[in-house]
Amino acid sequence: MITATQVRVGYILKLDNVLYRVLKVQHITPGKGNAQVQADIRNLKTGIKNNVRFRSVESVEKIDADERTMSFLYQEGSIYHFMDPKTYEQVELSAALLEEALPYLKPEALITVLSCEGQPVSITLPQKMSFTVVECDPASKGIAGALKDAKVDNGTMFKVPMFIRPGDAVLIDTETGDYLEKG
Repeated sequence: MITATQVRVGYILKLDNVLYRVLKVQHITPGKGNAQVQADIRNLKTGIKNNVRFRSVESVEKIDADERTMSFLYQEGSIYHFMDPKTYEQVELSAALLEEALPYLKPEALITVLSCEGQPVSITLPQKMSFTVVECDPASKGIAGALKDAKVDNGTMFKVPMFIRPGDAVLIDTETGDYLEKG
């Protein structure tokens, strides 16, 4: 059991004897009343998304899943192939299971695959990942804090500061999609 404030993206929770994967978590502190944790969750059997709120002091049951670090190999339609770098065992995961992680996948990226009862149910990304900018507007001196769109090596668009140039490596926060630093 964990408190609601400890819930993170990718956790597997058991609510009313049903397993859910946490897709998004937001801590809400209203001006009046107690703090709450709002979470978007997906039922692992039906695939239906729900939105739930917990009081910050409420306890929820976190299911311990088997964790394996795997390397992303390639995509074939809506199926993504991963390999365990130690045993060379390969696993296929559907796009629906990877939904939140798709913008961050690139060849040889290491992720953690969570399994319950032998079935892959969720993945967890590293806190930050490095990407190479392949396309963006020319670098410029601009307003402090101003951002521009940049296309990175896996085809995803991220907001980066004005001084970033094509070819620069950037670190991106995988929880928020925000630029962290030039890497």
